[in-house]
Amino acid sequence: MGDISTAAASAGERKPKDPRTIARKYQLDLCKRALEENIIVYLGTGCGKTHIAVLLIYELGHLIRKPRRDVCIFLAPTVPLVLQQATVIANSTNFRVQSYYGDGKNPRNHEDWETEMGESEVLVMTPQILLHSLRHCFIKMDSIALLIFDECHHAQAHKRHPYAQIMKSNFVKFDSREL
Repeated sequence: MGDISTAAASAGERKPKDPRTIARKYQLDLCKRALEENIIVYLGTGCGKTHIAVLLIYELGHLIRKPRRDVCIFLAPTVPLVLQQATVIANSTNFRVQSYYGDGKNPRNHEDWETEMGESEVLVMTPQILLHSLRHCFIKMDSIALLIFDECHHAQAHKRHPYAQIMKSNFVKFDSREL
């Protein structure tokens, strides 16, 4: 577990940051579309998919800004990606960002997660952490204002990847033959 936001800014300092100022038009267009409906952004490497996620977090900030209890959860499939994405989000916004991965220092019970969610606005984690927390009711889907899947191709229904398990157990059932 790591507090990325304190690494990105001094304690108590929450200067306004607007990621729209450096966004490309197509990123703004995709963010607008994501505000209207669930989407999958399929772009090549280096095309700014993470910045689109940052824009979306920024636009929905009123849903996660403390003292609200809801959070944004950003899932990344590997520890290096968790750390990288958490740093990008912390450097691009003024939200309180925490990272969670299999280091043994994660919240272990309902009370620990309540504290984390009461203090943080964006939680960046590996999907296994979220899956475990959902299964044990440490985190409830109705407290997640925005859920972002980085590298979402891992959620294919025929795989046993945690992304697929999160989707299967928490969202509308679908016929995998339609994929």
